[in-house]
Amino acid sequence: MAAPGTPLGAAATQAVAVSNAGGQSDPLFATARSSTPPRDDARPSSTTGFPNRAPSRTHTPGPDQMPLTIHTAAQRGDLPVIMRLVDSGRATVHDRDDDNITPLHWAAINAQLATCRYLLDHGAEVDALGGDLVASPLQWAARNGHVYVLELLCSRGADPTITDSQGFNALHLTVHSSAVMPLVLMLQQTSLSSPEGLDSTDSQGHTALMWAAYQGDAISVDILLKHGSDVHKRDSAGLTAMHWAVVKGNRLCIRLLADAKADLLAKEDSGKTPRDMAIELKSIGAYRKALADIGIEEDGRRKQRTFGSSSDRTAKLAVMFVPFAALGFIFATFASLPWYTAAPFAAAELFGMHHIVTRVILDPQEHDFLQRSNYFLAIVSGSIAWVGWEWAGKLATHTPGYAPNNLFFALSLIVCCWNLFRASTISPGYAPLAPSAPHRRETVTQLAQQGRLNSQTFCVSCMARKPIRSKHCKLCKRCVARHDHHCPWVSNCIGIENHRQFLLFVGALVIGILQFTYLTVVYYAINTPPYDPLPDSAYETCHLPFAFLCTATTFDPFLLGVAVWAGLQLTWTIILLLAQGWQIMRQMTTLEVSNLGRFGFMGGKGGQSYAGQTNFIAQHSAQARGGGASDRLQGIQKQLGGENGQIDVNTPTEEDAASSFTTTTSAGHAHPHGHSHSGLGTLKRICSASGGWLLSIVGLDLYTRGKAGEGLKRASATANPFDHGMVANCKDFWSKGQDVAIDYTTLYDLPAEMSPGHCQVMPFLIVTVTGGRGARYARAGAGGGGFSLLRSGEEEGEEEEDGEEAVGGQPGKRRWSMWSNLRNATTPSSGPLLPTSNAPNGA
Repeated sequence: MAAPGTPLGAAATQAVAVSNAGGQSDPLFATARSSTPPRDDARPSSTTGFPNRAPSRTHTPGPDQMPLTIHTAAQRGDLPVIMRLVDSGRATVHDRDDDNITPLHWAAINAQLATCRYLLDHGAEVDALGGDLVASPLQWAARNGHVYVLELLCSRGADPTITDSQGFNALHLTVHSSAVMPLVLMLQQTSLSSPEGLDSTDSQGHTALMWAAYQGDAISVDILLKHGSDVHKRDSAGLTAMHWAVVKGNRLCIRLLADAKADLLAKEDSGKTPRDMAIELKSIGAYRKALADIGIEEDGRRKQRTFGSSSDRTAKLAVMFVPFAALGFIFATFASLPWYTAAPFAAAELFGMHHIVTRVILDPQEHDFLQRSNYFLAIVSGSIAWVGWEWAGKLATHTPGYAPNNLFFALSLIVCCWNLFRASTISPGYAPLAPSAPHRRETVTQLAQQGRLNSQTFCVSCMARKPIRSKHCKLCKRCVARHDHHCPWVSNCIGIENHRQFLLFVGALVIGILQFTYLTVVYYAINTPPYDPLPDSAYETCHLPFAFLCTATTFDPFLLGVAVWAGLQLTWTIILLLAQGWQIMRQMTTLEVSNLGRFGFMGGKGGQSYAGQTNFIAQHSAQARGGGASDRLQGIQKQLGGENGQIDVNTPTEEDAASSFTTTTSAGHAHPHGHSHSGLGTLKRICSASGGWLLSIVGLDLYTRGKAGEGLKRASATANPFDHGMVANCKDFWSKGQDVAIDYTTLYDLPAEMSPGHCQVMPFLIVTVTGGRGARYARAGAGGGGFSLLRSGEEEGEEEEDGEEAVGGQPGKRRWSMWSNLRNATTPSSGPLLPTSNAPNGA
């Protein structure tokens, strides 16, 4: 139990509970106290998992034989035993064990927050140095990513600039842990926030940014760059952070550094540029793709394109024009040729439109170029423009007696166009950013003291407090309040500020299409003569099943083509409108419905994907493959959303975040035999048969992916604290929260009158629950080879999108390792940091 006044949040409480629950029958507890041979470095490799909790002595006694001392009690977090030992005078908080380690060291490395607080309250030295690496408790906690222990020690005056025998300070060791929130916390310390502290070097001249790039931890690289890390700084061998990024071959790390204006032509001491090293280490594929993502040539020059990037005004205007012109050509083709002849020509014209936009105007190599462009908005706008043109030129003047219908359509058209313009141009309701560094420091410190510093309350991309019901959009690059989804058809996020405009746009679009279709039928009924095919069948051009269609194709095929194209849009707009209406009445967003299906509660997981945090995933995956602790870790991973030994804390994507309204209106039932009789199952089979391409074009794929259906099934029984009934929910939607006195852009806590229910934020336990580490730091002494993150046998161009790595370890190739000169933790390096070489020509 925590001492009175300990600010333990849910995550910290779980961590203490896990540590205290250890016993002889617990495989993780037993494994944590088994002896292991000493290692040569202060951190575990990706193949050995977490460090052990006990000192890595050659003959470490087991749990039953371990003497009851204040040090063993501190490891276990056994606070009552510690209190009895101190009160009886049999031990003091300053006692050191045989390895010159204090109880505070052991409590810090095992995330025993209450024990740390007790020891500090009773006079324990906060910066006591001990162990073979002569490190402080802060460094022990930093290396293992214990964010709440770090906050406690820093608040008690711990010095994060102290270096151990390897030259690492607390910032370096936090980067080694690959844990995100501890890094955010450490960067708020005054001594580390200055340029000197931020770019402080270890004994080999490596900065924290170099270590993050070397490990392939893209999130850490991004955070350090946001705080002003120097991308041009060199280590003792002349290597920059970009050199170390290509050693790992992580595409996202290289992209971030290049986007931060890293020098791509910088040469290390032997004269190699990052590109030269990428070729040598077989990571040239990741290097080329990373630079292409941001429109840069391999030599660092900006690509010269006729229309510029997808964000340039010229490119946007060109993209808006091409679909309108292409649709006109397609409709004209159907007007000029028989439909069976026009169809392949129309398909070719459609392909040509797509090719011109995606290959000529836009740069297909840029990251997310299609999602960030206004291409889909241009298709919608062009379609609406042709519908309006045909109505104004034909239907409005040739349908006498239908003035009310024409007026209704005109109003629908105006409402649709205006709200489409508004939904695509106004801000969706961004969460406010931190106005200054001191304000950000105060926010981070306050969250850490409350035990709530995690990716659900703090966005590491925006470096700002994250409101409830918000989500960070990677395309908009901001956190959006009451985030619903990112809609490519309006080229904008749908949030608190433009959700009403989006709903009005969709509603007016559905009504307008229905009215246009009706007026088109009336137009043909009034103006076309009865269909009379030519007597000679050789000249008959209509092979359609209905005479009405033959009449329409003969009289005005252009209008028929526009009407058919407009009618196709009803397939997804009606489903979208019904789903949106249902969610509004339930006071839920598309994202929250998806979260219910994926996780069982509306809040979802943290707001940052760990896909690019390569070293973090490697460490936890390696531990999951271990023997003794596998059951415990699999349970933790299941709790965090991971499968098959992988840690997956990705946020729901826009595709997964779509609700499936059809599942609540069909009477399907679940079977163990692998099929479904519901309408959703039929729709999924259609989607599978068509390869998903057609449904993706019209938007129906959003309603067949992920577990949106599961979310809607659970929604009726979900305790939603924001649900105040259908009428009140609709008022809240149309008033943007003003009707219930809520500002969603700054809603950081539930109002007092609301019960949490299933909207509560699940504690992010990835660091604190699995954080029981051992004394690898205590005796990281002699023996063993250097630590390397290089793999063998990867071919050029096999990288994945974000967390990819392509590295060379083939015979005859040099192995670059930042640990190569740290094999003996207590012996300083005698030479510059250069890679070991198996090649005859060495350098």
